[in-house]
Amino acid sequence: MMVPILSAANDGGEMEDLRKWYRSSLPASIDALKTARKALAKSPSGAESVRRIAHSLRGPAGNHGFPGLSESARVVEESRPDELAACLDALLSELIRVSAAMAPGDLPGILVIEHDVQMARLLETILSGSDREIVALGSAAEALAVLEDRQFALIILDLSLPDTDGRNFLMLLRERSSTAGVPVIVLSGISGPQPKTECFALGADAYFEKPLAPEVLKAAVSARLHRSVEHRREARQDALTGLPNRASFCEGFQRAVALGARKKEPASLAVLDFDLLKRINDHLGHVAGDAALRHAARAFAEALRRSDFLARWGGDEFALLLPSTNIMGARFALDKMFATLAASPFRTLDGRPVPLSFSAGLVSLPPDATIERSMAEADRYLYLAKSQGRGRIVSEADQARPQTHKILLAESDDQVAAMVVDSLEREGFEVLRCRDGAGALRAALATPCSLWILDLQQEDLAGRSLLTDLRANWRGNRVPVLVLAALGRDQAVARGIQQGADDYLVKPFSPYDLMLRVHNLLRK
Repeated sequence: MMVPILSAANDGGEMEDLRKWYRSSLPASIDALKTARKALAKSPSGAESVRRIAHSLRGPAGNHGFPGLSESARVVEESRPDELAACLDALLSELIRVSAAMAPGDLPGILVIEHDVQMARLLETILSGSDREIVALGSAAEALAVLEDRQFALIILDLSLPDTDGRNFLMLLRERSSTAGVPVIVLSGISGPQPKTECFALGADAYFEKPLAPEVLKAAVSARLHRSVEHRREARQDALTGLPNRASFCEGFQRAVALGARKKEPASLAVLDFDLLKRINDHLGHVAGDAALRHAARAFAEALRRSDFLARWGGDEFALLLPSTNIMGARFALDKMFATLAASPFRTLDGRPVPLSFSAGLVSLPPDATIERSMAEADRYLYLAKSQGRGRIVSEADQARPQTHKILLAESDDQVAAMVVDSLEREGFEVLRCRDGAGALRAALATPCSLWILDLQQEDLAGRSLLTDLRANWRGNRVPVLVLAALGRDQAVARGIQQGADDYLVKPFSPYDLMLRVHNLLRK
């Protein structure tokens, strides 16, 4: 019988993420309502604008968990003309209150690059708000230095800079992977179509001539800031857990390594893989497995510092970047994650606790670290952790050796068997090679193995039912199986999967493909 999996409490973190995102969209409405408020006494169009904006707020506010704001918007939309101004003031107060609830760490950043000090101060005054952080710099060189260490949701660029033409800097921003998608608003005292068309061709999102119309600039900034935050959230966030995804982690890795090298500070990287999550998927369903991953992601976030960078790498693997942290400090952080996960078990709808644990591979990052080399090294230690019994951490500081695995190979082709045996023995595995199905069945019953590699196209009858016979034996219920099949033998692959195989390889295959499948199956 399938057990109900997800309780309402399991989705609390996702709802809070949506609330944060919705709050970040409110300043554009605040700015528009303030402008309409000024026009209210002069023209009937001001009242129409107010009611339209209130209508746009009414439904979404309630859907995102702000019933008070939704009610204030309803009152404005349905108010009499003589009541509209007072109702609008109440709505603005509620909007400002809700928007101001954003925590400092959630605020998107606006980078202002403006050489004129007075203009920079004016821009800070015009654009200031509780929903954003503004960083004003006077040169391209200063901006590049800051962009090495952090990201911004929006860049405002003056074309007249002391160290370069702003158009050249705009080109540079679009060539850099970290800023290629960041919206850029250009400011210039140069009028006419030529500089505008050139800047748009170079990648500008908007162009404002000086002297500026403050209210128009503020509205444009608020709208683009919200769209930038929304786009970045979608492109850099894992849809299941709400954590950063692989692309986001790769970007963060490059910045952290560069910053650590300049400051001469240590940094560490860990790869985490959940133990036996497949059992949850098999016994409770994939909805349960997904809910367990979301639960674990929230527990991990509670245990880590704000400076730590946790991302979902893929499947049930997570990557963790720990800046300013040596191996000992990183191990302490992982131990804390173990404790937090144990203290807050995942539960089904009927309240049954489902224990979760993980294994981790941990490495320190040298100044010249690359994401490929570092992840491969951490993944190697993760494999050692899995092979030693799971639920543990293995790092470069440990004198660890993998547990010797016995692998059963049933393959009648001597050339294929020789390549498989050689590849496995090079990595320390003990291989029991059998030429036919009958011998493989006898060997499996006599010797427990960690993995079976089977060519189901054996000539003898036992070979054709080998996997079924093995699965029927109690020892074989949970042993992973890798099926080998010749090119064009799709029916053999399909039959093997139906009989309980976990993965397959089509001949001819490379030793790299073989070992990738073997390591993945042994880590499950």
